Amino acid sequence: MSRLVLVLRHPDLKSLYDYWLGLCRDETPPMADDVDPADLRPWMGHLVVIKVDPGKGEAGASYTYSFYSQFFAGRFGDDKAGQSVDMLPDGPRDIIRAEYDRVVREHIPVSRVYTADFDGLTQTWERLVLPLFNLEGVVDKLLVAAYELPR
Repeated sequence: MSRLVLVLRHPDLKSLYDYWLGLCRDETPPMADDVDPADLRPWMGHLVVIKVDPGKGEAGASYTYSFYSQFFAGRFGDDKAGQSVDMLPDGPRDIIRAEYDRVVREHIPVSRVYTADFDGLTQTWERLVLPLFNLEGVVDKLLVAAYELPR
């Protein structure tokens, strides 16, 4: 894996990315087992962990929330742990699925900045999606963090 440099704005996303890079060994991206949950404490309030089921044939991968932070649950309505990403509304679901599909297919982290209306307030957020692998070298989890950017 060549060293991918992401341009991140939020300092907490920068530090999470540095943590992930620190888990990479000899150009090999980290396995899910390499992550100690205690190490994630600085970002826990802004994390989501997605379980990836690679699917078969044209069905494509499916994505299920295995951890959904209390911050996001309070901010966006409910705890989505155990739910599929497919239950999201069409627009956001399609964007998120495409983002997750890219990370799974290309084995690279992805970030993006987006502006949206949340309960009548226009907010700008930055997201970071980091792949975590199993012993077979397949992405089986995604570590996702998002932070609101100051105006």
